[in-house]
Amino acid sequence: MFDLFVSGIQAYNQVGMFIGALICLGIGGLILGNQLYWRVHALRANGTIIGVSGGNGMYTPVYRYTLNGETHEAKSDTSSGWIKGKETGRVVPLLVSAHNPSEARAEHDYLLDLIGLVFIVPGVWLGYTALTAYPVTRMTWIVAGFMVLYLIERGMRIFIPEGQRMSIAEWRKLHNLDGPASIDLNDVKPIEVLTSSSDMQAQRQEAFKVARKWAPLVGVFAVILLVAGVYQGFKVARLEAGGLRAPGEVVGLKEESSSDGYSYYPIVRYRTEKNQIVEFKDSVGGNPPTRREGDKVTVLYLAGKPQSEAMIDRGLLLNWLIPGIIFVFAAAIGRLFFYMRQGGSGIPRQATSAPS
Repeated sequence: MFDLFVSGIQAYNQVGMFIGALICLGIGGLILGNQLYWRVHALRANGTIIGVSGGNGMYTPVYRYTLNGETHEAKSDTSSGWIKGKETGRVVPLLVSAHNPSEARAEHDYLLDLIGLVFIVPGVWLGYTALTAYPVTRMTWIVAGFMVLYLIERGMRIFIPEGQRMSIAEWRKLHNLDGPASIDLNDVKPIEVLTSSSDMQAQRQEAFKVARKWAPLVGVFAVILLVAGVYQGFKVARLEAGGLRAPGEVVGLKEESSSDGYSYYPIVRYRTEKNQIVEFKDSVGGNPPTRREGDKVTVLYLAGKPQSEAMIDRGLLLNWLIPGIIFVFAAAIGRLFFYMRQGGSGIPRQATSAPS
């Protein structure tokens, strides 16, 4: 009975991780797929920022551009609280929607790509852990079946009846996909005007001081991550380029405490090409353990350092997963550092006239 309970808990954790992986991969894939679609199908033009729309700290740039001899106004499909980069008169390379000339985005804005990668990376890790940390048993399929039924039941509760659904024509009208697209320029104002009030200036100055105060700490953290990524990347590159492979076996697990509890690292034994028996602790651990005692693995090692320079070979993609994760977070924190150093500003103090 106890074994049944334990196997049920393991299956529940496994299926939960797999569902989490599907969610992360789905969101990340949707974001990156949308980015790819825009870069492949959008029209390209240089636009000039004529102002922003929105309020409450969220600003949407509005561009004026010329394409095929015609001048258009287009609103960005993304908004943010960042002020820098939205200066009136700034020339921006644009990706213009092929279906809606009043919708565009900055061509060299890679923030959404970074967000997509932030979802993809944990999705890959969760999926890999779900498939390797636990055996796929009959209990796994039973729990998966119950969870699918539960999700279907919850989905039926929020299902919109047919009579209340928005028709395709209404959806196209809502998104301004039919008829000539236009933007009400009365709602467009230079961002310099919106940020020139005394209250806004005071808030910006206070936020700037706080950001500048914490920027060095964020910068140090970004540098640490970058150094760690370079070290891990160099190690993997050296093993991939000059390493040897040999069959190995997990002979134990080493428990180590961490800020999140305990992690379990595989102890691997293998035989080198010189018939030397070597044991090493793999650098990738987890809770639950990613490996179990008795698992057969492939070892990637350097002939001159068979113990200190050895790792479980998980394939080219997964071998680079950890350096990739580190570089992604280093890039994100590095971008945050530069934003904090600049205070998210860069707007000249004088106001300009509203666009006509």
